[in-house]
Amino acid sequence: MTKENTRHHFNLALFESYLNDARKGTAVAAIAMIQIALLTFSTAGFTRTMVWLALVLSIDITKLLSIKFFDAQMDEDKFSRYIKWHFVLQVLLGLAWGSACFLLLPKGILSLNQTLVITVLSVAIAYSASIMSASKTGMLSFVTPFLLCLLLYFAMDISQFHWWFFGTIMLGASSVLFAHFNHQHSLQHIDSQLQNNRYIDELNKLKLSMQQANMELVVKNENLISAQNRLEMLATNDELTKVFNRRYAMTYLDKVFAELKRHHENFVVVLADIDHFKSINDRFGHPAGDEVLRRFSSVIKQQLREVDTVARFGGEEFLIMLPKTKELEAKAIIQRLCEMVAEQSFEFDQKTINVTASFGLAYYKVGDTVEKLIERADMALYHAKNSGRNNVKTFDEAAMAAYMAKK
Repeated sequence: MTKENTRHHFNLALFESYLNDARKGTAVAAIAMIQIALLTFSTAGFTRTMVWLALVLSIDITKLLSIKFFDAQMDEDKFSRYIKWHFVLQVLLGLAWGSACFLLLPKGILSLNQTLVITVLSVAIAYSASIMSASKTGMLSFVTPFLLCLLLYFAMDISQFHWWFFGTIMLGASSVLFAHFNHQHSLQHIDSQLQNNRYIDELNKLKLSMQQANMELVVKNENLISAQNRLEMLATNDELTKVFNRRYAMTYLDKVFAELKRHHENFVVVLADIDHFKSINDRFGHPAGDEVLRRFSSVIKQQLREVDTVARFGGEEFLIMLPKTKELEAKAIIQRLCEMVAEQSFEFDQKTINVTASFGLAYYKVGDTVEKLIERADMALYHAKNSGRNNVKTFDEAAMAAYMAKK
């Protein structure tokens, strides 16, 4: 915010405080106005009293209405026009109050009631000077014509009212002096409020900046976590088929075998291979081959249990791991999977591709290593391929076939 804007906002805040006090002062002045009318009604008469009341009330009402048009956000030009109009009303109101001396009081010796009128008018001057001290111009534009009317009235018979004349001068001087100190206090109060508002604005800006920084940090953390998850997925998953990759499978088997050495449990490894996959690529193209790999891995995941694990082991070959599964149960699971694959029709580019797969099973034996178990599963898969494909063979069946072939 520029210095000009700060000064303008300061002036608006100060004038708003002055208007609030002026509004309260108008309500108090109404009591004094009624009191003066009652004290002078019998001597001044109905007409003079009503004229004075109408004069004061009309200007008071106009001033109160003008206060409603004050806007704490108005620009400098509009504010300048507003205060000029308001100060004109203040001058007229000061003259209206001062006219009570000429309309309601006679010349010469005053009665007790008429003396009280002057006292009330003097108190009104002092009160107005203090209540409107937030704006020197606003206060002086009312008090000065008010005082001049009183002094003029007393000067018309200075021999009779010389003490009143000098007393009024002293009253005016002391009221203005008191108003000056009160004005300085108002300035400090408004300045303190604006300073506090500036501090609050700065704190809010700082808070907003910190919130934005925190939000950016949260977004960066989320992006970092997302990137980490992406890297972890790329490190453990096959990007094409979305199943685990060979690296994950070998890490998983190392952990399983560490447990199997302590707790001898059933464990089955299955190697699956898509039959005639090269001819699929040759006939339909590599995009079709990729789609077959994706669909094939999806079928495997759907048919296996939650405890089972499948990984792409290389090319069109997949490794299936069945923990805590007996031999006959494992073969039944894989046989059902083999039949399910053969029943599927893979649609690609408005072409139907029929796919079958061969499966080789190997069962864990005490003293096995990961390499030995996979090697036996590979031998079983080789036997399944040589047995016409689209079937399931175990290592024991492969070993028996090899033995019979040697005879």
